[in-house]
Amino acid sequence: MKKNRLVPLFLILFILSFLFLTFFSEAKTSSNKQKLNLLLITIDTLRPDRLSCYSSEYLPTPHIDRIAQKGILFKRAFAHVPLTLPSHVSIMLGTIPPYHGVHDNSHFIVRDEFLTLAEHLKSYGYATGAFVGAFPLDSRFGLTQGFDVYDDHYGSKSSQEFSFVERRAEVVVEKAVDWLGKQNRPWFLWIHCFDPHQRYDPPEPFKSEYKDNLYNGEVAYVDFALGQLFDFLKEENLENNTLIIFTADHGESLGEHGESTHGYFAYNSTLWVPLIISFPGATAKEIEDEVCHVDIYPTVCDMLGIKKPPFLQGFSLSPLIKGKKIPKREIYFESLYPYYSRGWAPLKGFIREDEKFIDSPIPEYYNLAQDFRESLNLASSKNLKELKAKLEKIIKEKSYADKIENEPKIDRETQEKLRSLGYVASLQISRKKVFTPKDDLKTLLPYQSML
Repeated sequence: MKKNRLVPLFLILFILSFLFLTFFSEAKTSSNKQKLNLLLITIDTLRPDRLSCYSSEYLPTPHIDRIAQKGILFKRAFAHVPLTLPSHVSIMLGTIPPYHGVHDNSHFIVRDEFLTLAEHLKSYGYATGAFVGAFPLDSRFGLTQGFDVYDDHYGSKSSQEFSFVERRAEVVVEKAVDWLGKQNRPWFLWIHCFDPHQRYDPPEPFKSEYKDNLYNGEVAYVDFALGQLFDFLKEENLENNTLIIFTADHGESLGEHGESTHGYFAYNSTLWVPLIISFPGATAKEIEDEVCHVDIYPTVCDMLGIKKPPFLQGFSLSPLIKGKKIPKREIYFESLYPYYSRGWAPLKGFIREDEKFIDSPIPEYYNLAQDFRESLNLASSKNLKELKAKLEKIIKEKSYADKIENEPKIDRETQEKLRSLGYVASLQISRKKVFTPKDDLKTLLPYQSML
C-alpha cells in the first residue's frame, strides 16, 4: 500500500515542478518582453539643417523623418567637441572631456575604470552590439568596453587606404541587422554611419542626383540606408518595444567662418547636432531647450527603468519629454585638436540658454537667440573676466581624468589612417602654454592650406 501511495505523490511533485518551471520560464520571457530594447544611431558629421524634419530646404530625408514623426525632436542639441571619438566618448560615458580625458581622435583612449553605457546595460541582462563605420571609433581607442560584439572591420588591407578605414552605411546596417536577427533577449544596438564625413563620395544614384552638393548626397544616402534598418524593425515587430535615439557626433562647417570641414572652430555649424528620441506610445513634439550629448546616458537609464550611475554629468531629458523643466546649466564645449596637432591656441567655452562664450586669445561672445550663426561678436561689450572665471569653475568642478597624468600618445599606423580621413595627427605633442592673438585659430586657419 505504501508503494502505491508513493506513485501519485511522485506524479503530483512532477506536475508541480513542471508547472513551476513553465511559469518561471514564461515569467522570464514576459519580463524580457517588457524591457525596452535600445537602438542608438549616431551619424558622423551631420548638420540638422540637412534633415527635412528640421525644416531642411536642401533635401528630403523621409526615413529619418519616420522616427521624428512619432518621437521627440530636440531643436537645440549640442556636442561638446567637433570630433568623432571624443563626442562618442561623451555619449557613452555621460561625461564631458575634462572628466573622461579624451580630447581628439588620436592621442587618447578610454580608461578602463569608467562604466560605459554598454557595460551598464550589460549588467542588467542586455545583449550589446556595436557596428561602427570608420577608424576614429576603432577598438584600439577603448569604446569596446561592455559590448558583446564590436564590429569595426572596414575591409582588407589590399584595398585602397581610404576604403580600408571606413565603410558605407549599407554595410554597417546589413551587419547590424544580421546581429539583431540572432537576439532572443533585450538588446542595446549602436550603429554608427560615417558617410557624410569628407571626402564626400556617395554611391549612385545619389552621386548623380546631388552632383552639385555631394555632402547632401551623402546625407540622402545615409537616410536611404537607415530606411532598410527601420523596415526590418517594422517587419520584425520590434518598433513596439524599442527606444530609438538618433543623433550626430558633430556637424560640418561647409565654408562657414572660413572652415571647410570641422575639428578646428567651435561654432554652431559643427557643435549643433540633431537629437531625436522615439519610443512606444510617444507623441511627436519639438523641444526648444538646450540639451547636449551627456544627457543621453541618464535619459536612457530613466526610460529603461534602471539606476543612474552617480558620475553622470548630464540631465535626464524625461522631464522635458513630459512637459516639465530641467535645471538651467552651462553646456561645456572645447576644440583641442588644433592644439594637439599643430600647437595652435585651444578653444573652450560654454553655452547657457542664449549666451555663448568662446575663450581664445581673441575671445568671442554671441547671443544665440538673435545670432545663431554667430556673425556678430559681442565680446567687447561683455565682462570677459567674469566669463573666463565661470568657464574655469566649470572645468575645475567637472574634471577628473585631466587631473591624473594621462600622457597623450599616438603610433605611426594610427597617424596614417587618420591622415587618410583628413585629420592631421602629429607624433609630437604641443607643450605650449601661453598663447597670443597670433596663435588664434581665426588668425591661423586661413593659412592651413599652405602648411
